[in-house]
Amino acid sequence: MLKFAVAILSVTIAVMQIKAFTLQQRHQGDIYAIECVAETGVNPASVAQLRVGDFSANDKRSKCFIRCFFEKEGFMDSKGNLHMEKIADTLSGDFDREKVEMVLSNCSTKEKNACDTAFHMYECFYNHRENL
Repeated sequence: MLKFAVAILSVTIAVMQIKAFTLQQRHQGDIYAIECVAETGVNPASVAQLRVGDFSANDKRSKCFIRCFFEKEGFMDSKGNLHMEKIADTLSGDFDREKVEMVLSNCSTKEKNACDTAFHMYECFYNHRENL
């Protein structure tokens, strides 16, 4: 149970760092994180690592946790297609839209499966967030 609480806290902190999210969206993000931990069986410690940019947690469950979260947020469909406009709309509440779109354009990819695509997008965006 402690691992589960750590995972939820980690995701909550990560979501709260993006000011563009409203309080209601943050709450919904917490629910999505709980659901995705349960659905993927990811180790909560891996979620905590990903939150701080430690991408050594790159096993299938960790990648699929990101995919699950992206799908629930509407950032990706069930076929693994990223919804760049939705991501840009969400992040543009806090950042310059042109910069957001440039980072997203540089990070956009289609990997061999939806989990890999989501993981790559998250890792790339995280690593280029200072350009916003």
